[in-house]
Formats: sequence, C-alpha cells, structure tokens
Amino acid sequence: MYQPTFKEASIWAILWRSALALLGVTLFAGLLMGLFNFQFLAFISILTDGLLYFAFYKITLRQMERQSLSTEALSEPGPKNKKAILSIFGITLLLALMAFTFIQFILTSVSFIPPLFDIVMPYVMDVSFAEVEISYIYIFVTAVIFAPLVEEVVFRGYLMNKWVDKYGLNKGIWFSSLIFMIVHFQSLFIPQLLLGLFCAIIYAKYNNLFYPIIAHALYNLFVILPAMLTPEPNAMDLHFEMMTLSNLVDERPVEYLVISAVFIICLMVFFFIGRRIMLSIKGTNSPYTENLRAETTRTAHDDFDHIEF
Repeated sequence: MYQPTFKEASIWAILWRSALALLGVTLFAGLLMGLFNFQFLAFISILTDGLLYFAFYKITLRQMERQSLSTEALSEPGPKNKKAILSIFGITLLLALMAFTFIQFILTSVSFIPPLFDIVMPYVMDVSFAEVEISYIYIFVTAVIFAPLVEEVVFRGYLMNKWVDKYGLNKGIWFSSLIFMIVHFQSLFIPQLLLGLFCAIIYAKYNNLFYPIIAHALYNLFVILPAMLTPEPNAMDLHFEMMTLSNLVDERPVEYLVISAVFIICLMVFFFIGRRIMLSIKGTNSPYTENLRAETTRTAHDDFDHIEF
C-alpha cells in the first residue's frame, strides 16, 4: 500500500546519500585524471558526471520505494498533449531570451553604482567564461540529457511534491524553485529561478514529469546552442566593454538600454503567462497525490468491471 501523500517523505535520506555519492565520484574522477595524466578530460567528465547523475536518480527512486511512495505516480499516464508541448516550446524560447539579456540588464543597472559594479563584474566574468575550456560535447550531454531527467525527478518529482503536500501548492512551487536556483549557484541566479518556477508550474498543471523534463532540456539547448555555433568569446574584449560601460556616467550605450528593455518586457510577459497557467490549475494537491488517486480510482473501476454477476 502506497503512502497517499509525500508529506512525510524524508529529505535527509536523499541528502546524506547524495553527499556520499558526490564524494565517491569526486574521488573516482581524481583517480582517473591522475591515471591518464589529466588527458581525455571531456571523456572523464562525461563518465563521472554520468555516474553522479545516475547515482542521484537511483538514490531518489530507491528512497521512494523504501518509504512506500509510488514512482509511477510521479507522472500521469496517457498520451502527451501536443498543444501543450508547442506552448512549452514557445515559453522556453522566451526564458532563453531572458537568460541572454539578463547579463546586459544587470550590468546596465549596476553601472549607475560604481562600487556595486565592481562587485558584480568579476562574477559575470566567471559565469561568462567558466566553461570556455570545456568540451561542448560534454556540455551538451550533461546539460541536455543528464541534467533535465535527473534534476526534474529530484527537484519537481521529490522536493516539490513533498512541499506541496506539506505547505500548499504556491509554497511548494516557490520553495522547490528557490532550492533549484541555489544549487545552480555557478550560473545566473534569476534565470535559474524562472526556469525552476516554469518547470514547477507546468508540472502542477499537467501532473506529468515529461513536460518539465522537456522544458528543462529545451532551455539548456537554447542557451548553449549559440555558444556552440559561434567563436569562443574573448575575455579581454568583454572586460574592456564592461569597464567602458562603468565609466559612462551620463549615458549608456543604446544597445544595452534596448536589451535591458527587452528583458523587462519578457519578464512581464513570463509572469503574465505563468499567472494564467496557475489560475487554470484546478486542484491544490501535489501531482503525486492527484496521480495516485486517479490510479487508485482506475484500478477500482477495473476490478469492478471484472466482477461477473
């Protein structure tokens, strides 16, 4: 008999096992790098990250089984909604556009406060060039294949379901999205928060992890694709551009102001769409609870239909 809700699910059981898995894979990665004299880094990274994601995935599902939680109830069975997929495709494009324009928006905003600009600029430089030396094959495999599947199972399938059942739909969506943003501290915080919110909202809307997985994969693809198709950026040129921006006290480059305006407009559109989706959600239970109730009802009906009078 399965638990009817995720309310009593243990986060600690997932957390400490995941920490051990992270430690073990990190040690294994160091061993491989030493054995191969720091060659074949892309292959080693794909292998070890794949092992880590696989460990997170298995730990999450295994703990669900141990706690009598149905893994099948994470997603509603049935054919996929093609209209919903098209809508998700368009909104994900909007999110990717916001991710591209967010840096210019932040730089334009903080350029009016030189001390704050000096604090923000090094972080932007780190984000912009942290992955220049990493193979794009590695980035594609981890960002478009591994991350969407495993992270949606963990953040939406486990954390969101628990917090929705414990604190309600709105808090569950926000809490899981905030944790998703914090975990991705190496990236830009606001775009990750918006992606987390969108994945959580469409999971609550359709009760199926397929849709947030697709949105997550598409978002990562849209974000990394321009970098894969264009020459590697020049750090010195971007640094000079940023310093020039900070020295323009009386006026800002028109392109930066336009890009900042695009970000603000996209943000408003996103929240308008998100609000409409939220208002269309009929239930207040977690997707897990809704799916489990529907499955129980179907099973009861099937058993009744097989009774012969």
